[in-house]
Amino acid sequence: MKGPQAKTLNGLFGRFYCHRRLFLSAVVRLLKPVALPFLLITAGMLGLVLLPALPRANPASFTLFGRFLSPAGWGLTTTTVTSPGPDLTVLPGETVTMSLTAGDGIGHNWGVDYNGNGVPDPGEPLSGNFGSTAIPYTFTATTIPGIYTYWCYIHKGPMFGKFIVSPPGPDYSVSSNPSSLTIPQGASANSTVSITSFNNFAGSVTLSSSSPPGLLTSIFSVNPVVVPPSGTAKSNFTISVPAGTSPASYSFTVTAKNSTTFSHSATVSVTVVIPDFKIALSSSSLTVAQGSSENVTVTLTSLNGFSGTVSLTFTLTSPGPQITFSPISVTLSSGGPVSSTLSVSAASSGAYSTPVPPGNYNVNVTGTSGSLVHSATLALTIGSSSGAGALPSLAIVGVGIASAAAIVVAGVYFLRRRSKLKT
Repeated sequence: MKGPQAKTLNGLFGRFYCHRRLFLSAVVRLLKPVALPFLLITAGMLGLVLLPALPRANPASFTLFGRFLSPAGWGLTTTTVTSPGPDLTVLPGETVTMSLTAGDGIGHNWGVDYNGNGVPDPGEPLSGNFGSTAIPYTFTATTIPGIYTYWCYIHKGPMFGKFIVSPPGPDYSVSSNPSSLTIPQGASANSTVSITSFNNFAGSVTLSSSSPPGLLTSIFSVNPVVVPPSGTAKSNFTISVPAGTSPASYSFTVTAKNSTTFSHSATVSVTVVIPDFKIALSSSSLTVAQGSSENVTVTLTSLNGFSGTVSLTFTLTSPGPQITFSPISVTLSSGGPVSSTLSVSAASSGAYSTPVPPGNYNVNVTGTSGSLVHSATLALTIGSSSGAGALPSLAIVGVGIASAAAIVVAGVYFLRRRSKLKT
Protein backbone atom coordinates (compact mmCIF):
# COMPACT_ATOMS: atom_id res chain seq x y z
CA MET A 1 0.00 0.00 0.00
CA LYS A 2 1.38 3.40 -0.96
CA GLY A 3 0.55 7.02 -0.81
CA PRO A 4 -1.61 8.78 1.72
CA GLN A 5 -3.40 5.60 2.79
CA ALA A 6 -0.10 3.92 3.81
CA LYS A 7 0.95 6.93 5.83
CA THR A 8 -2.36 6.96 7.65
CA LEU A 9 -2.13 3.24 8.50
CA ASN A 10 1.44 3.56 9.76
CA GLY A 11 0.37 6.40 11.99
CA LEU A 12 -2.40 4.32 13.49
CA PHE A 13 0.00 1.41 14.21
CA GLY A 14 2.49 3.78 15.82
CA ARG A 15 -0.10 5.29 18.08
CA PHE A 16 -1.39 1.77 19.04
CA TYR A 17 2.12 0.57 19.90
CA CYS A 18 2.76 3.62 22.03
CA HIS A 19 -0.55 3.26 23.85
CA ARG A 20 0.11 -0.49 24.37
CA ARG A 21 3.38 0.24 26.20
CA LEU A 22 1.69 2.84 28.33
CA PHE A 23 -1.09 0.34 29.13
CA LEU A 24 1.35 -2.44 30.14
CA SER A 25 3.34 -0.04 32.33
CA ALA A 26 0.14 0.98 34.08
CA VAL A 27 -0.78 -2.69 34.66
CA VAL A 28 2.66 -3.44 36.16
CA ARG A 29 2.41 -0.44 38.47
CA LEU A 30 -1.04 -1.60 39.53
CA LEU A 31 0.08 -5.18 40.35
CA LYS A 32 3.26 -4.35 42.26
CA PRO A 33 1.55 -3.64 45.61
CA VAL A 34 -0.26 -7.00 45.57
CA ALA A 35 2.46 -9.17 44.01
CA LEU A 36 4.37 -9.90 47.25
CA PRO A 37 1.29 -10.77 49.36
CA PHE A 38 0.11 -12.98 46.51
CA LEU A 39 3.40 -14.87 46.47
CA LEU A 40 3.39 -15.26 50.28
CA ILE A 41 -0.17 -16.56 50.25
CA THR A 42 0.74 -19.02 47.51
CA ALA A 43 3.82 -20.19 49.44
CA GLY A 44 1.73 -20.57 52.59
CA MET A 45 -0.78 -22.73 50.77
CA LEU A 46 2.04 -24.90 49.44
CA GLY A 47 3.45 -25.11 52.99
CA LEU A 48 0.15 -26.40 54.31
CA VAL A 49 0.19 -29.05 51.66
CA LEU A 50 3.79 -30.08 52.34
CA LEU A 51 3.78 -29.74 56.17
CA PRO A 52 2.61 -33.29 56.96
CA ALA A 53 5.72 -34.60 55.19
CA LEU A 54 8.08 -32.57 57.41
CA PRO A 55 9.39 -33.93 60.77
CA ARG A 56 7.46 -32.74 63.83
CA ALA A 57 6.94 -33.83 67.42
CA ASN A 58 3.62 -35.66 67.27
CA PRO A 59 2.48 -37.49 70.41
CA ALA A 60 3.81 -41.08 70.41
CA SER A 61 1.59 -43.88 71.74
CA PHE A 62 2.60 -47.37 72.83
CA THR A 63 0.70 -50.28 74.34
CA LEU A 64 2.86 -52.57 76.49
CA PHE A 65 2.13 -55.82 78.28
CA GLY A 66 4.59 -56.82 81.00
CA ARG A 67 5.27 -60.28 82.44
CA PHE A 68 7.62 -61.57 85.13
CA LEU A 69 6.34 -65.13 84.85
CA SER A 70 7.41 -67.11 81.79
CA PRO A 71 7.40 -65.90 79.07
CA ALA A 72 8.94 -62.88 80.82
CA GLY A 73 9.60 -59.42 79.43
CA TRP A 74 7.56 -56.84 77.52
CA GLY A 75 5.40 -57.04 74.41
CA LEU A 76 3.24 -54.84 72.23
CA THR A 77 0.63 -57.63 72.47
CA THR A 78 0.02 -60.43 74.96
CA THR A 79 1.47 -62.96 72.51
CA THR A 80 4.68 -61.09 71.61
CA VAL A 81 6.30 -60.74 75.06
CA THR A 82 10.09 -61.03 74.85
CA SER A 83 13.15 -60.11 76.90
CA PRO A 84 14.42 -57.59 76.06
CA GLY A 85 11.17 -55.97 75.06
CA PRO A 86 10.48 -54.07 71.82
CA ASP A 87 12.43 -50.90 70.97
CA LEU A 88 10.39 -47.74 71.61
CA THR A 89 11.53 -44.82 69.42
CA VAL A 90 10.40 -41.22 70.00
CA LEU A 91 11.47 -37.71 69.00
CA PRO A 92 13.35 -35.42 71.42
CA GLY A 93 10.88 -33.57 73.63
CA GLU A 94 7.94 -35.59 72.29
CA THR A 95 4.82 -36.27 74.36
CA VAL A 96 4.62 -40.02 74.96
CA THR A 97 1.46 -41.85 76.01
CA MET A 98 1.67 -45.39 77.36
CA SER A 99 -1.02 -47.98 77.99
CA LEU A 100 0.42 -50.42 80.54
CA THR A 101 -0.97 -53.81 81.53
CA ALA A 102 0.38 -56.74 83.54
CA GLY A 103 0.02 -59.90 81.49
CA ASP A 104 0.69 -62.24 84.43
CA GLY A 105 -1.52 -60.77 87.14
CA ILE A 106 1.52 -59.53 89.12
CA GLY A 107 1.96 -55.85 89.99
CA HIS A 108 4.52 -54.01 87.82
CA ASN A 109 5.66 -50.48 87.04
CA TRP A 110 7.40 -48.91 84.02
CA GLY A 111 10.11 -46.27 83.84
CA VAL A 112 12.99 -44.95 81.73
CA ASP A 113 16.54 -44.90 83.11
CA TYR A 114 18.16 -41.82 81.53
CA ASN A 115 21.37 -41.79 83.59
CA GLY A 116 22.01 -45.54 83.50
CA ASN A 117 22.31 -46.10 87.25
CA GLY A 118 19.58 -48.75 87.34
CA VAL A 119 17.28 -46.93 89.77
CA PRO A 120 14.48 -44.39 89.25
CA ASP A 121 15.63 -40.84 89.92
CA PRO A 122 13.78 -37.51 90.08
CA GLY A 123 13.04 -36.24 86.57
CA GLU A 124 13.01 -39.70 85.01
CA PRO A 125 9.69 -41.14 83.75
CA LEU A 126 8.11 -43.62 86.20
CA SER A 127 4.56 -44.91 86.10
CA GLY A 128 2.47 -45.96 89.04
CA ASN A 129 2.03 -49.66 89.81
CA PHE A 130 -0.38 -51.49 87.53
CA GLY A 131 -1.96 -54.94 87.29
CA SER A 132 -4.31 -56.77 84.95
CA THR A 133 -6.28 -53.58 84.26
CA ALA A 134 -4.58 -51.22 81.79
CA ILE A 135 -3.51 -47.80 83.11
CA PRO A 136 -2.55 -44.75 81.02
CA TYR A 137 0.74 -42.96 81.61
CA THR A 138 1.89 -39.80 79.81
CA PHE A 139 5.26 -38.05 79.98
CA THR A 140 7.57 -35.84 77.91
CA ALA A 141 10.67 -37.47 76.46
CA THR A 142 14.09 -35.97 77.10
CA THR A 143 15.40 -33.51 74.53
CA ILE A 144 18.80 -35.25 74.51
CA PRO A 145 19.08 -37.90 71.75
CA GLY A 146 20.28 -41.25 72.99
CA ILE A 147 19.59 -44.93 73.55
CA TYR A 148 18.23 -45.46 77.05
CA THR A 149 16.78 -48.41 78.99
CA TYR A 150 13.22 -48.87 80.19
CA TRP A 151 12.52 -51.18 83.14
CA CYS A 152 10.01 -52.63 85.44
CA TYR A 153 11.87 -51.55 88.56
CA ILE A 154 9.93 -54.07 90.68
CA HIS A 155 11.10 -57.06 88.58
CA LYS A 156 14.22 -55.75 86.83
CA GLY A 157 15.77 -59.05 85.70
CA PRO A 158 13.97 -59.85 82.41
CA MET A 159 11.68 -56.81 82.18
CA PHE A 160 13.65 -54.22 80.21
CA GLY A 161 14.07 -52.81 76.70
CA LYS A 162 15.51 -49.91 74.66
CA PHE A 163 13.96 -46.44 74.78
CA ILE A 164 15.42 -44.56 71.80
CA VAL A 165 15.23 -40.78 71.54
CA SER A 166 16.06 -40.10 67.89
CA PRO A 167 16.17 -36.70 66.16
CA PRO A 168 14.24 -36.27 62.89
CA GLY A 169 17.37 -35.75 60.75
CA PRO A 170 20.96 -37.11 60.74
CA ASP A 171 22.43 -36.61 64.21
CA TYR A 172 24.32 -38.44 66.97
CA SER A 173 24.27 -38.89 70.73
CA VAL A 174 27.03 -39.06 73.32
CA SER A 175 26.93 -41.24 76.44
CA SER A 176 29.35 -42.52 79.09
CA ASN A 177 29.44 -45.90 80.83
CA PRO A 178 29.75 -45.88 83.73
CA SER A 179 28.47 -42.37 84.22
CA SER A 180 29.70 -42.23 87.82
CA LEU A 181 33.06 -43.33 89.23
CA THR A 182 34.57 -43.71 92.70
CA ILE A 183 38.34 -43.12 92.57
CA PRO A 184 40.82 -43.23 95.50
CA GLN A 185 43.39 -40.50 95.91
CA GLY A 186 46.40 -41.17 93.68
CA ALA A 187 44.51 -43.59 91.40
CA SER A 188 42.70 -43.49 88.04
CA ALA A 189 39.60 -45.05 86.48
CA ASN A 190 37.98 -45.35 83.06
CA SER A 191 34.62 -44.61 81.48
CA THR A 192 33.72 -45.57 77.92
CA VAL A 193 32.40 -42.67 75.82
CA SER A 194 30.09 -43.82 73.00
CA ILE A 195 29.05 -41.70 70.00
CA THR A 196 25.98 -43.27 68.37
CA SER A 197 24.71 -42.37 64.88
CA PHE A 198 21.05 -41.56 64.29
CA ASN A 199 19.30 -41.43 60.93
CA ASN A 200 22.43 -42.39 58.98
CA PHE A 201 24.72 -39.73 60.42
CA ALA A 202 28.38 -40.32 59.56
CA GLY A 203 31.46 -38.21 60.15
CA SER A 204 34.31 -37.18 62.42
CA VAL A 205 33.49 -36.04 65.96
CA THR A 206 35.98 -34.31 68.27
CA LEU A 207 35.86 -34.97 72.02
CA SER A 208 36.71 -32.55 74.81
CA SER A 209 36.16 -32.45 78.56
CA SER A 210 35.92 -29.88 81.32
CA SER A 211 37.36 -30.63 84.75
CA PRO A 212 38.05 -28.87 88.05
CA PRO A 213 41.28 -26.87 87.45
CA GLY A 214 44.39 -28.48 88.91
CA LEU A 215 42.51 -31.28 90.64
CA LEU A 216 41.60 -34.03 88.21
CA THR A 217 42.98 -34.75 84.75
CA SER A 218 41.56 -36.72 81.83
CA ILE A 219 42.55 -38.08 78.42
CA PHE A 220 40.77 -39.84 75.53
CA SER A 221 42.27 -42.97 73.99
CA VAL A 222 40.84 -42.01 70.56
CA ASN A 223 40.20 -38.41 69.52
CA PRO A 224 38.61 -37.51 67.19
CA VAL A 225 36.40 -40.53 66.59
CA VAL A 226 34.89 -41.49 63.24
CA VAL A 227 31.21 -42.42 63.51
CA PRO A 228 29.99 -44.90 60.88
CA PRO A 229 26.47 -44.64 59.41
CA SER A 230 23.95 -46.16 61.83
CA GLY A 231 26.85 -47.29 64.04
CA THR A 232 28.73 -46.36 67.22
CA ALA A 233 32.27 -45.08 67.80
CA LYS A 234 33.93 -45.40 71.21
CA SER A 235 36.79 -43.82 73.11
CA ASN A 236 38.23 -44.74 76.50
CA PHE A 237 37.97 -41.77 78.88
CA THR A 238 40.62 -42.00 81.66
CA ILE A 239 40.31 -39.81 84.75
CA SER A 240 43.31 -39.46 87.10
CA VAL A 241 43.13 -38.21 90.69
CA PRO A 242 46.31 -36.70 92.20
CA ALA A 243 47.28 -37.94 95.68
CA GLY A 244 46.43 -34.63 97.37
CA THR A 245 42.94 -34.22 95.93
CA SER A 246 40.34 -33.45 98.59
CA PRO A 247 37.72 -36.16 99.12
CA ALA A 248 34.57 -34.79 97.47
CA SER A 249 32.28 -35.16 94.45
CA TYR A 250 33.38 -33.72 91.12
CA SER A 251 31.82 -33.54 87.67
CA PHE A 252 33.22 -33.81 84.12
CA THR A 253 31.34 -32.62 81.05
CA VAL A 254 32.29 -34.61 77.95
CA THR A 255 31.45 -32.74 74.74
CA ALA A 256 31.31 -34.33 71.29
CA LYS A 257 31.37 -31.76 68.47
CA ASN A 258 30.96 -32.28 64.76
CA SER A 259 32.94 -29.83 62.60
CA THR A 260 29.87 -28.55 60.77
CA THR A 261 26.63 -28.88 62.66
CA PHE A 262 26.19 -30.63 66.00
CA SER A 263 27.46 -30.57 69.57
CA HIS A 264 26.23 -32.90 72.32
CA SER A 265 27.41 -33.53 75.87
CA ALA A 266 27.36 -36.13 78.62
CA THR A 267 28.30 -35.91 82.29
CA VAL A 268 30.67 -38.17 84.25
CA SER A 269 30.47 -37.84 88.05
CA VAL A 270 33.57 -38.61 90.13
CA THR A 271 33.67 -39.26 93.88
CA VAL A 272 37.19 -39.01 95.32
CA VAL A 273 37.80 -41.16 98.42
CA ILE A 274 40.73 -41.81 100.78
CA PRO A 275 42.27 -45.32 100.65
CA ASP A 276 41.61 -46.99 104.00
CA PHE A 277 41.18 -50.32 105.77
CA LYS A 278 38.89 -51.81 108.39
CA ILE A 279 39.55 -54.23 111.25
CA ALA A 280 37.15 -56.90 112.54
CA LEU A 281 37.23 -59.77 115.04
CA SER A 282 35.69 -63.19 114.46
CA SER A 283 34.03 -62.84 117.88
CA SER A 284 33.38 -59.83 120.06
CA SER A 285 33.66 -61.87 123.30
CA LEU A 286 35.82 -64.74 124.55
CA THR A 287 35.91 -66.88 127.72
CA VAL A 288 39.18 -68.53 128.76
CA ALA A 289 39.54 -70.90 131.71
CA GLN A 290 42.48 -70.48 134.09
CA GLY A 291 45.45 -72.46 132.88
CA SER A 292 44.27 -72.59 129.23
CA SER A 293 44.27 -70.45 126.07
CA GLU A 294 41.87 -69.54 123.23
CA ASN A 295 42.14 -67.83 119.82
CA VAL A 296 40.27 -65.12 117.90
CA THR A 297 40.77 -64.25 114.21
CA VAL A 298 41.59 -60.63 113.37
CA THR A 299 40.60 -59.73 109.78
CA LEU A 300 41.85 -56.58 108.03
CA THR A 301 40.16 -55.54 104.77
CA SER A 302 41.30 -53.02 102.15
CA LEU A 303 38.88 -50.15 101.43
CA ASN A 304 38.95 -47.71 98.49
CA GLY A 305 42.00 -49.30 96.90
CA PHE A 306 44.19 -49.28 100.04
CA SER A 307 47.43 -51.27 99.92
CA GLY A 308 50.20 -51.37 102.52
CA THR A 309 51.40 -52.85 105.80
CA VAL A 310 49.26 -52.78 108.94
CA SER A 311 50.85 -53.35 112.36
CA LEU A 312 48.83 -54.92 115.20
CA THR A 313 49.01 -53.93 118.87
CA PHE A 314 46.78 -54.36 121.93
CA THR A 315 45.99 -52.79 125.29
CA LEU A 316 44.41 -54.46 128.35
CA THR A 317 42.19 -52.77 130.93
CA SER A 318 44.23 -54.56 133.65
CA PRO A 319 47.28 -56.87 133.53
CA GLY A 320 46.96 -60.63 133.66
CA PRO A 321 46.19 -62.50 130.42
CA GLN A 322 48.97 -62.94 127.86
CA ILE A 323 48.13 -61.63 124.35
CA THR A 324 50.03 -62.48 121.16
CA PHE A 325 49.47 -62.00 117.39
CA SER A 326 50.52 -64.35 114.62
CA PRO A 327 51.64 -62.54 112.49
CA ILE A 328 52.09 -59.23 114.30
CA SER A 329 51.82 -57.25 111.02
CA VAL A 330 50.07 -57.97 107.71
CA THR A 331 50.38 -56.63 104.16
CA LEU A 332 47.14 -55.66 102.42
CA SER A 333 46.64 -55.48 98.67
CA SER A 334 43.91 -53.43 96.98
CA GLY A 335 40.50 -54.97 97.61
CA GLY A 336 41.78 -57.99 99.58
CA PRO A 337 41.34 -59.19 103.21
CA VAL A 338 44.20 -60.60 105.34
CA SER A 339 43.95 -62.35 108.72
CA SER A 340 46.05 -62.68 111.87
CA THR A 341 45.46 -64.96 114.88
CA LEU A 342 45.06 -63.32 118.29
CA SER A 343 45.89 -65.78 121.11
CA VAL A 344 44.79 -65.23 124.74
CA SER A 345 46.52 -67.31 127.42
CA ALA A 346 45.50 -67.58 131.09
CA ALA A 347 48.22 -70.09 131.95
CA SER A 348 50.88 -69.50 134.66
CA SER A 349 54.26 -68.67 133.17
CA GLY A 350 56.40 -70.37 135.86
CA ALA A 351 56.36 -72.77 138.81
CA TYR A 352 56.10 -69.96 141.34
CA SER A 353 54.01 -67.47 139.31
CA THR A 354 50.57 -66.32 140.39
CA PRO A 355 47.67 -67.69 138.32
CA VAL A 356 45.82 -65.21 136.11
CA PRO A 357 43.08 -63.73 138.29
CA PRO A 358 39.57 -64.65 137.13
CA GLY A 359 37.36 -61.77 136.03
CA ASN A 360 36.42 -59.56 133.09
CA TYR A 361 38.92 -57.78 130.84
CA ASN A 362 38.72 -55.64 127.70
CA VAL A 363 41.31 -56.19 124.97
CA ASN A 364 41.58 -53.24 122.57
CA VAL A 365 43.05 -54.50 119.28
CA THR A 366 44.54 -51.74 117.09
CA GLY A 367 45.73 -51.76 113.46
CA THR A 368 48.04 -48.94 112.36
CA SER A 369 49.34 -47.94 108.93
CA GLY A 370 50.89 -44.50 108.77
CA SER A 371 48.23 -42.00 109.84
CA LEU A 372 45.45 -44.57 109.55
CA VAL A 373 44.44 -46.16 112.86
CA HIS A 374 41.45 -48.46 113.48
CA SER A 375 40.48 -50.54 116.50
CA ALA A 376 38.17 -53.31 117.66
CA THR A 377 37.39 -54.44 121.22
CA LEU A 378 37.31 -57.99 122.59
CA ALA A 379 35.33 -58.62 125.83
CA LEU A 380 37.46 -61.22 127.67
CA THR A 381 36.38 -63.35 130.64
CA ILE A 382 38.91 -65.39 132.62
CA GLY A 383 36.99 -68.12 134.45
CA SER A 384 37.97 -70.57 137.24
CA SER A 385 39.54 -73.86 136.22
CA SER A 386 37.25 -76.40 134.64
CA GLY A 387 37.36 -79.83 133.11
CA ALA A 388 40.36 -82.02 134.05
CA GLY A 389 41.84 -79.27 136.16
CA ALA A 390 38.81 -79.38 138.48
CA LEU A 391 39.26 -83.02 139.50
CA PRO A 392 41.59 -82.33 142.47
CA SER A 393 39.03 -80.08 144.13
CA LEU A 394 36.29 -82.61 143.59
CA ALA A 395 38.54 -85.33 145.02
CA ILE A 396 39.20 -83.26 148.15
CA VAL A 397 35.50 -82.74 148.65
CA GLY A 398 34.89 -86.44 148.18
CA VAL A 399 37.62 -87.36 150.66
CA GLY A 400 36.19 -84.94 153.21
CA ILE A 401 32.72 -86.42 152.91
CA ALA A 402 34.10 -89.96 153.18
CA SER A 403 36.17 -89.05 156.23
CA ALA A 404 33.20 -87.49 157.96
CA ALA A 405 31.13 -90.55 157.25
CA ALA A 406 33.86 -92.82 158.61
CA ILE A 407 34.08 -90.78 161.82
CA VAL A 408 30.32 -90.97 162.28
CA VAL A 409 30.32 -94.72 161.70
CA ALA A 410 33.25 -95.21 164.11
CA GLY A 411 31.54 -93.10 166.79
CA VAL A 412 28.36 -95.11 166.52
CA TYR A 413 30.35 -98.33 166.70
CA PHE A 414 32.24 -97.32 169.85
CA LEU A 415 29.10 -96.08 171.59
CA ARG A 416 27.32 -99.36 170.98
CA ARG A 417 30.31 -101.38 172.18
CA ARG A 418 30.63 -99.35 175.35
CA SER A 419 26.98 -99.79 176.02
CA LYS A 420 27.34 -103.62 175.75
CA LEU A 421 30.32 -103.70 178.14
CA LYS A 422 28.39 -101.90 180.85
CA THR A 423 25.62 -104.42 180.75
